[in-house]
Amino acid sequence: MIVFNPAIRPKPPAEARTIFIETFLAQIAALERNTSAFRVPQTRHLYERHPSMAYHFKPELFIQRHGATDFTFPDRSLRLEAGEICIMPKGVPHAEVARADGRPFENVVVCYYNETVAIHVAHGDAGGRPFVDDIYFYTSPFFHDLVEYLNRICELRFTRNPACDTAIKGLLLAELALLLAIVEGSAAGRFSETERIFRCQWLIRNNIADSDLSVEGLSGELHCSPNHLSKLFHEQTGERIVEYITRVRIGNALDALRHTSLSVKEIAVASGFNDPNYFARVFRKSTGRSPVEFRQDLARVACVREQDPKAVYYDHEEHNFGLPPEVMARSESTL
Repeated sequence: MIVFNPAIRPKPPAEARTIFIETFLAQIAALERNTSAFRVPQTRHLYERHPSMAYHFKPELFIQRHGATDFTFPDRSLRLEAGEICIMPKGVPHAEVARADGRPFENVVVCYYNETVAIHVAHGDAGGRPFVDDIYFYTSPFFHDLVEYLNRICELRFTRNPACDTAIKGLLLAELALLLAIVEGSAAGRFSETERIFRCQWLIRNNIADSDLSVEGLSGELHCSPNHLSKLFHEQTGERIVEYITRVRIGNALDALRHTSLSVKEIAVASGFNDPNYFARVFRKSTGRSPVEFRQDLARVACVREQDPKAVYYDHEEHNFGLPPEVMARSESTL
């Protein structure tokens, strides 16, 4: 769990903004010179729970400025050196250790949650634990594009096709350029108590698989009383913290049911529910269906042939890629 370091004074917005811009510009220049170095861990042990490790439901982007980050995974390790990028695929369990190299450890991390781009600068403590100095939140119409670019890079990284290298470079350039535009064109939210709620939501989403997630624990991280945090959260969002936690957990479960082959029990645990039966009850209350029924409905929908035409022209519609019906029938019989 990455937390804020109370011993470090948060950077002024202008200083943090300068760090973000310098970091993105440097990586764009390295990509254009073909000198960029980036790492993508292999997508194994997806959504598994391992001691001292965490995983996320969306990819993350790490850019090492000084020192190194030692990532550990269930079956391997990876060191990210200064100037390198690591794209952490969604669902990959990992832990991080901060290493200094004569200069204080420093990296920039970009996370994606709830239609919000969260960017922070992290340093390390004496024990090698990364601490978030401060976190800035941005909204962008390109949120889903930014997430999808990283997902596609993770998929292409281990494809044995030289053309994929060019595609990865283009996707990474697009990612960094859009992040640069977001930071340059927007002011990060800096609103005292409102920012506390942003941070609370970020901590919840970042640690949603932790079944011990609680108002008491969150208030300790945010340096206020549980009652104050609960009251403030409800005033600013219109829902209670426990309701928000449940909503995020069910949202993650829906995503996993749609896009993974994990069992319902595995998805329950990955979403922060230790008891699969309780998960099923909460899921049904939220969606009107059990997790099994939801997945079965998805399978039925996937089996229905799309009825919309492939293309609509001035004087006709084109179905089935313009192929004659007998050709499509032969094609379908081979599926």
